[in-house]
Amino acid sequence: MTTIAEFLADQLWQIGVRRVYGLPGGENVEMLDALRRQGIRFILARNESSACFMAATEARLTGVPGVALTTLGPGATNATAGLAHAYLDRAPIVLITAAGDPALRSRHTHQAVDLSALFAPITKLTATLTADGAADTIERAIAVAAHGRPGPVHLGIHNDVATPPVRARSIASSEAQARPDAESSARQIAALLRDKRKPIVVTGLGLEPERPYASLRRLAEALGAPVIDTPKSKGALSGDHPLFAGTLGLTTTDPVYAFLDEADCIIAIGFDVVELVKPWDQPQPLIWIANWQNTDPEISSASEFVGACGDLLEALSRISTGTADDWGASRVRAFRQHATNSDAPRAQADTMLPQQFLRVLREHAPDNAIITTDVGSHKIFTALNWEARRPNRYFVSNGLSAMGFGLTSAIAAALVTGQPTICITGDAGLAMVIGELGLLQELRLPVIVIVMNDSALDLIRSAQLRRQRPAHGTTFVNPDFSLIAQAYGLEYSKVVNETDCALALRHGLNGNMPLIIDVSIDPSGYPTTVSRG
Repeated sequence: MTTIAEFLADQLWQIGVRRVYGLPGGENVEMLDALRRQGIRFILARNESSACFMAATEARLTGVPGVALTTLGPGATNATAGLAHAYLDRAPIVLITAAGDPALRSRHTHQAVDLSALFAPITKLTATLTADGAADTIERAIAVAAHGRPGPVHLGIHNDVATPPVRARSIASSEAQARPDAESSARQIAALLRDKRKPIVVTGLGLEPERPYASLRRLAEALGAPVIDTPKSKGALSGDHPLFAGTLGLTTTDPVYAFLDEADCIIAIGFDVVELVKPWDQPQPLIWIANWQNTDPEISSASEFVGACGDLLEALSRISTGTADDWGASRVRAFRQHATNSDAPRAQADTMLPQQFLRVLREHAPDNAIITTDVGSHKIFTALNWEARRPNRYFVSNGLSAMGFGLTSAIAAALVTGQPTICITGDAGLAMVIGELGLLQELRLPVIVIVMNDSALDLIRSAQLRRQRPAHGTTFVNPDFSLIAQAYGLEYSKVVNETDCALALRHGLNGNMPLIIDVSIDPSGYPTTVSRG
């Protein structure tokens, strides 16, 4: 007879799950062993939120829900930041936690936390499995994670519930979803576009996992419409394409807002305002095209299409419009020339400006390299300025903006692809997950960890200075990262100029090995930085 744990492991295998990330506890060793027998690899992370970050990256790369596993009590509560990331960054993951012994629930409170109450606001579904109805709950949870707007689900299971045989499932009636008529919708949208001379396309994280990138490019070229992406859709249109205008969502004054204001119509494809720091208040008519409803929050729209986007984008690319002569590629070229003409400050001695670092990285990183960033000033700068030339190759926590994401995401990306992955992290973000460096050595992952070293929470320090307050509680003393690298058996390089940076990057990329590059950064080049006097 198939046990409940075996049934869950088999269901995960059937949808394509091949790895589970996490830290187990004594209360879920049966679940862990069921995964082992099923042939699903277990990656022992050092922190439970790290496991959720890894699972979220796995999901985005594979199109299959990622899976994380923790114990109950402190293990489950430690996963909260990672689970909230999956919720706000729209990542389909299944979090499996241990659960308390159901026979003792009414008289035993050790490590007992109501996980359903804790996780309800940051999951699409949360449930503790019981012998009755376990199969139905498991199937529903896996389906819910990826349906509509993706997100995390939580299943709790105790050893004593894991081992009984799974009982017969109920026969659930399923209503077939009506497939929207792409041609009819295209005609309606074409009517809206008929008198528009300056249409613009805004892409978002909802392009995954459908990935209609070729159709998106053909639509933009057919309309002569500039394309603006958000951080999680960087590369949807290559950053070197003549119609790519820039990235939106990092600050309230992103340069590309000025371009967006010139448009007379916005075509939002896979768009989600969760990525935006600034509330969405564009007055132009908006055409909503996404796999999920325009909700949470609802934004004003002139037309909405909910469903698979590819067919609609192809149909729209066949319509003829009268785009203004001073729009399209010529306007993008002028806008980008103006945006790049601002003067950068001069770097202090033995440091690099972020502009210098990113220029060297772009010169040496292959176009298909995966770049992950952590959270802070370096995230804002990189997301605004990194020229992504391939889709789904830039990873960031943006909806939640959780520190600690950069390294953990890079680990999962390297595991999934087997290719060199570049992590750009602040020194503070690395400190939160520094134990995960052990996985680079254990698994011999080709991850280049670039530490933007300025011994500060620069984004917060800059906020203090903008309010004319002294920097307080935002600076710290870093460890000697060369000794950290040595302790984990990793190669290390200290970088203070562009020549050193280029040599270190070439060494790491050519060697296909884990490497820490310690960049002495001058934060004065960040867009959020103000003079320190």
